[in-house]
Amino acid sequence: MIGSQIVKIVSMDVYPCGDSCAKPVGTNIVKISEANYRDNPVLCMKIVVGALLSLPAGFYTIVYRTEPLPCVMDFCVGVEGFGLRVRPLDREAINNIKQPAWLRIEIE
Repeated sequence: MIGSQIVKIVSMDVYPCGDSCAKPVGTNIVKISEANYRDNPVLCMKIVVGALLSLPAGFYTIVYRTEPLPCVMDFCVGVEGFGLRVRPLDREAINNIKQPAWLRIEIE
């Protein structure tokens, strides 16, 4: 929830940033049913965090396809765990991502 507005996540795409990640790994897709997302949010978050931590060490950008607006978050996976930095919506940055997503999480 942002302010008084409910945010619904439709999907998340995770992209590597620049050359910080070794070789491409292909796109892994994790599907979560809308019922599980609604009824078991803690379990769903464990699945999402596990999928993020399974990525090779490096820097990534997550694009949350949310309604009403998407949002962007940068994070890194490394030896010490991972860190997050949320940044404001930047449609130009989203549209300029050149590499394919390495991870997609879909809520259906």
